Amino acid sequence: MVRRHWPTLQRVGTVVMAVLCGAVPVACGNGDRGAADGARIADVEVQSEGVAEVATGPVTSASLTRSAGGPDGLQYTVRVVPTPGVILGEVRGGTPHDTSITPTHDLSVCKPFTESLVPSRDGGVGNAVAWLVGVSSGPRDEATRRARLTLDGCRLEPRIQRVAAGATVLVHGRDAMMSRLQLVPLGERTTRSTILLTDAGQVVPSDEATREPALLEVRDDLHPWVRAYLVVSPHPFVAVTDADGDFRFDGVPPGRYTLLVWHERLGVQRKQVKVEGGVQVKVRVEY
Repeated sequence: MVRRHWPTLQRVGTVVMAVLCGAVPVACGNGDRGAADGARIADVEVQSEGVAEVATGPVTSASLTRSAGGPDGLQYTVRVVPTPGVILGEVRGGTPHDTSITPTHDLSVCKPFTESLVPSRDGGVGNAVAWLVGVSSGPRDEATRRARLTLDGCRLEPRIQRVAAGATVLVHGRDAMMSRLQLVPLGERTTRSTILLTDAGQVVPSDEATREPALLEVRDDLHPWVRAYLVVSPHPFVAVTDADGDFRFDGVPPGRYTLLVWHERLGVQRKQVKVEGGVQVKVRVEY
């Protein structure tokens, strides 16, 4: 049996946000990717209530599912935002972390391999999921409605991906063995969908698990080291960071929101974010 531990982050991160640039052009980086849009931007330290609140336990799927508007957190209306803001996010503090996996059975197919749980380039934290909480309206979600998940060499790829609610996931099996994939909301026990693979070359389409927003863990109960994640978005303001730790939200309605960042190994952080129309807000989260 392979054992892996997912520690919860205990440290408080540092947030850097952007406010109006006004008449102080020196504060606006000339090379910033958003400066070409003509938006006002500057970097200052946040001074607002509730900043750097760090969760004491692991995040659950409900944290994402109920991140829209309304009393139940499930209400989101598509509309045109007259003067939206932009959030430029950066998750830092990562170092490349590889985990060595030694399978215990089906060894004709399952060979030892190394998996990168924290893809990192220049200190960025890759494969983190960032989303806004409290968004009741805004643009249409353009996340993919047709995703691919591949079981090859006793491992699932990609490790984590974002899909739209109602998306079809095409599960490709390339291994000549039996696998029973369970799609379970993170922190819950009820399985949303079970996908049975019995031989190489199978392709099984599934949309049962993605009918409602969720942070889904995909695991094989016959091979416990096989794992991946599907982020089923409740609204457009959900992203998976690249190896630089970067993400971006466009078209954000002005208002105050909670930004939640989760990583399967590093844990979860919550930050308060104020968005103003026509302004790019720069958020930096440090692990």
